[in-house]
Amino acid sequence: MIFIKTIRAHFEELINNIAEADNLEKIKANETLLMLSLLGPMLMLAAVVSGIIGIYWQESLVRVVKVTSSLFFCGLFMMILIRLKQSNQFKIHLMSSALLLGLLATYLAYYQRLTIIFWMIILIMVIMSNMMVQRTLFNYMIGGGALYFMASLFYYPTATIQIDHAFNLTLMAVLLCIIVASIVTNRIYRQILSKKSAIYADTVSQKEDLNQLYDDVIAHQQQLKAQNELLVLYNTQIEANRERLEFLAYTDTLTGIPNRKMIMEQIDLLIDLNKGSPHHFALVFIDLDNFKKINDSMGHGAGDLLLQQVTSRLREAMDDKDLLGRLGGDELAILIRRQISDEKILGDTQKLLNQLGNPFYLEDKAVIITASFGIAIWPVDARSSNDLLKAADTAMYKAKEMGKNSIQFYRKEMKTEVLYKMELENQMIEAFQKEQFFVEYQPIVDLTDRNKVSFEALMRWQAPERGLVSPAEFIPLAEEIGLIGDLGEWVLRQACEKIREVREQFGIDIRIAVNVSAVQMKRPGFLAGVKAVIREAGTPPEQLTFEITESVFIGNIEQAIEIITELKAFGVLISLDDFGTGYSSLSYLLQLPIDVLKIDRSFIAALEKGEKNNRIVGSIIEMVHGLGIQVVAEGVEETLQFDFLKDKQCDWIQGYLMSRPLGDVAMAEYLLRQQEQK
Repeated sequence: MIFIKTIRAHFEELINNIAEADNLEKIKANETLLMLSLLGPMLMLAAVVSGIIGIYWQESLVRVVKVTSSLFFCGLFMMILIRLKQSNQFKIHLMSSALLLGLLATYLAYYQRLTIIFWMIILIMVIMSNMMVQRTLFNYMIGGGALYFMASLFYYPTATIQIDHAFNLTLMAVLLCIIVASIVTNRIYRQILSKKSAIYADTVSQKEDLNQLYDDVIAHQQQLKAQNELLVLYNTQIEANRERLEFLAYTDTLTGIPNRKMIMEQIDLLIDLNKGSPHHFALVFIDLDNFKKINDSMGHGAGDLLLQQVTSRLREAMDDKDLLGRLGGDELAILIRRQISDEKILGDTQKLLNQLGNPFYLEDKAVIITASFGIAIWPVDARSSNDLLKAADTAMYKAKEMGKNSIQFYRKEMKTEVLYKMELENQMIEAFQKEQFFVEYQPIVDLTDRNKVSFEALMRWQAPERGLVSPAEFIPLAEEIGLIGDLGEWVLRQACEKIREVREQFGIDIRIAVNVSAVQMKRPGFLAGVKAVIREAGTPPEQLTFEITESVFIGNIEQAIEIITELKAFGVLISLDDFGTGYSSLSYLLQLPIDVLKIDRSFIAALEKGEKNNRIVGSIIEMVHGLGIQVVAEGVEETLQFDFLKDKQCDWIQGYLMSRPLGDVAMAEYLLRQQEQK
């Protein structure tokens, strides 16, 4: 049993090796071993059978031994070949040669008796060898059979077959061997075919899996390629966005020059570089004068275009080593990084100021813009970037106070002034919220009828810590910080309330003049707000006079005339205040739909001091009357002034000679006296 299991295991191993071989050389090598394993035992078995037959036939002992020995040693030789470490090609040739020699020995010894059996053996060996992949054994069998056949024709032209019981037994044995060999060979190759089919099926399945995996890999590669391209695109976009963000972080998008952040970082860098050295640098703070009027009158698009033209002109005029930046709005700054004297800084700044004096062209209109320059020096005026900017800003505000369109170096005293102004701003906002403002009313007397009285509403501020603050101080500040609109609306409400109160208390209708700031009038919604207040108070519009100054016409006279015309259509009278100052022009009188003209107090104060002044005032009154406009003279404080104005037939007078501004109680007493005098 163990022997049979060993043989079976040996053949199973060879069959598996043939089935699983992944190249032709391995298949040939295992086929050779398989054939050696089959032929070796068969030849040894044939040696035993041939010996028995030879003895039975009573052949000579020498012949029997020769045949038996030949077959046995051929079989033994094949068994030995299995273990030899020789090449497969060498083994197959030796095996084929040994097989032919064994068959030759049998053929020669028993030709007449085994002719049919011999050719049957040759035939089965041809069939078996034809099933092998390698053709060496097959070629040997075909070649050997042909040679034996030729030899048999030459040496044995006739042959007799001696048939007896031994022949029959031999024939039966050969047939049995053929059948067994065929069955074994068939099973071997069926197993090989089955295993190869399984391997092939598994290979096909693996190939399909590999194809699917390959398709998946290709799909993933394409997906990865698309994702990689998308990633590259994203990286490109991120890099572009990073560069764009960096550009936006340090560049003003409107003008294309460095922004506030860039300027401040450059100042900090210069401070670090110059620490411990005698070098200094300067910061020039630039603010465009009356820039808001450009935006209000021509629109923000025109304002943006003006800023672009201003920065372009400054860059062309300034030194390449200096840095121009926009701090915000209409505020610019020039960082002078060169080591130059204060005189040189002033000279270069003056050149820039002169450059801005040339006209700019916006929407085919020539516009002249001025600027105020403030200069601060590091480390003389400040030691940090923020303090340096504040110092230059303070100097710039001082330039504005000095009449604008000028240059100021920073001085330590300016800081005190700026702090005072900032404190005043905060206190004024707080005063409006806490209703610390009040109104006084100064009479405007009709020279032809002293009992016909009008009043001018004058806003006052009683600050708890400062006392009475002059309107000349807080009104411009209110305009600057944008509070004038709220204050103006509040004064209008107070005037409307006073008209109603006087009517109810004294049964008379009075006219009150209310000052309207140019800034207030140019605010969006001004007309609608004024009408809403008057209607809400129930005040007849004809009992109100709006006093305006010539500054409302600067920038856009057409818009100002349109607003005034609509106010007049609503019923309000219009008075032109402070005539003779600022931008006074007699040509305005021909264009403006005004009802009253107020001669400035500076002309009135000069009466009787020179014949020239008298003629000017007289001419103004005569000319204005010729246009159908009434005249009010303000600032009348002396009898001589009163007599002159009366002689020139001035319509109304206002001043301390007639009355100072009156509070609510004093105004009531004044009206009561007026009624008693009737």
